[in-house]
Amino acid sequence: MTTEVLFFVPEWPALDNPILHAQVLSVASFLKQQGIACRFAGAETSHSRAQQAAAAIKAEYDIQAYIVPGLPPHAGAWDYWASCRRVYGHMQSELSSTPITHVYARSFLGSMWGRRLARRLNAISIFDVRGVVGLEKQLGMKSTIKSRLLSYLELRESQKVDRLSTVSQNLKRYLSLKTNSRDIIVIPSCVNETRIFFDLTARNEIRKALGLDQNTILLCYSGGSSAWQRMGDIVSLLKDICLTSPRYRSLFLTTSLPEVTSMIEQAKFPPGQAFILSTPHNEVHRYLSAADVGVIMRHDTIVNNVASPVKVGEYLACGLPVILTRGIGDYSDLLPAASVGLLLNEDTDMVNQVVTFLERNDLARLKHAAIRFTKSKLTMSANLNQYRLLYAPK
Repeated sequence: MTTEVLFFVPEWPALDNPILHAQVLSVASFLKQQGIACRFAGAETSHSRAQQAAAAIKAEYDIQAYIVPGLPPHAGAWDYWASCRRVYGHMQSELSSTPITHVYARSFLGSMWGRRLARRLNAISIFDVRGVVGLEKQLGMKSTIKSRLLSYLELRESQKVDRLSTVSQNLKRYLSLKTNSRDIIVIPSCVNETRIFFDLTARNEIRKALGLDQNTILLCYSGGSSAWQRMGDIVSLLKDICLTSPRYRSLFLTTSLPEVTSMIEQAKFPPGQAFILSTPHNEVHRYLSAADVGVIMRHDTIVNNVASPVKVGEYLACGLPVILTRGIGDYSDLLPAASVGLLLNEDTDMVNQVVTFLERNDLARLKHAAIRFTKSKLTMSANLNQYRLLYAPK
């Protein structure tokens, strides 16, 4: 029987959500290349955007997409639930005669409705647990009834689905402890090597456009400006590094241009040493290729201990060794051990640690080591056997 997977993700706008494209649609495209038929069910904020999204997904990923309008631009928990229910209802009739074998979801709300749809289609339900939602809601505040309810619902859903996958060994251990589940498949946040890769031509073009010579070292942060991403700490660290020498520059790739620009201005970043850019996801690899190291900082909490930030794989795939803090999923141990990362000690002078790392004679060699590490651990191809296990027949 042919495997046919429905990726059921109505919680995000299908047209331009970068995580959806990087972690769901790119995976679907990769699996299709391996002979696994894939479809996508999602939502958008209007009929016109729904039509655009379906056409764009077909054109870019060659995936048939069913996009249902009705997701508000600024959605809350109830809106997500209603969106999942609406798409579930639409897909019941749309797929009534389609031999779907697996229904994939990546939030407990999506899984609640995806599991129902799987049951109607006599398919296998899959819940891809990417983090611990209840604990995320506790960040910066005391434990609340809402966060405890979210934790309960997430763990309950983890016990009801047919199969569980997750993104780190740390998260597998956490779920095993909380749910007594042992058969959990670990697939890190992978990069599609046909879309995220080192591009030498782009490196030369972009560095020339930015006015960088061969001796300039460009540090890069790629991501948003949310508090949990420690954007303030990253801006402060990169500013202090740039103050030590005009040889160092910083690149901020972000969809939060006004917020990041304001933070850099308030930090009094050295003039001309910070570049703030926004680019479509399919262009990210070009700008990462122009940099020399990537930066990520997180607080050492359970939420981050079980995570697998996709930007780590993107950095490494584009040849950037990673400067990172403790407690970031499996990476804080793996990357230094593989000599493709610098684990910061936040109790001592971090600027000196980074500058010493940047002045290594073998920094260029680390670029090749980072790419090799990605190909062996963090590409979709490297995890093909895990994908085959997840989408195996009953």
